[in-house]
Amino acid sequence: MRANEFFKLIEVSDQLTLGQRRLLLKRLEEAEHKQQIVEWIEPKQGKRPACPYCKTEDPIRWGTSHGLSRFRCRKCRRTFNALTSTPLAHLRHKEQWPVFAQTMIEGKSVRASAQACGVHYTTTFRWRHRFLRLPEEQQ
Repeated sequence: MRANEFFKLIEVSDQLTLGQRRLLLKRLEEAEHKQQIVEWIEPKQGKRPACPYCKTEDPIRWGTSHGLSRFRCRKCRRTFNALTSTPLAHLRHKEQWPVFAQTMIEGKSVRASAQACGVHYTTTFRWRHRFLRLPEEQQ
């Protein structure tokens, strides 16, 4: 966001209704959580990640997608990110993962986890299976 747009937002913030302020705060918190997740995921991959498809270690940066850096393999020409070929690939609502992980630690039910995360219970059911597969794939 440009500086002048930011200052306009600050100026009009006094005119926001209570509901609008709550929505704005929620969006800011979600953005912060998403950034924390990206900062946690990307260092695990390293500076020059190996291609998960052909194992070549000479990729080129290929932009970003959903906050994560993408790479393109020079050999097989496929694109990938830090989550490709992991149980967490293709999962959405990354900003809710820390909340969900905490509910798993606390031993909450699938429905209670869904309510805490603000997602449907089938989403947390799928997440639970994916998160539980993580340790076995890390070995």
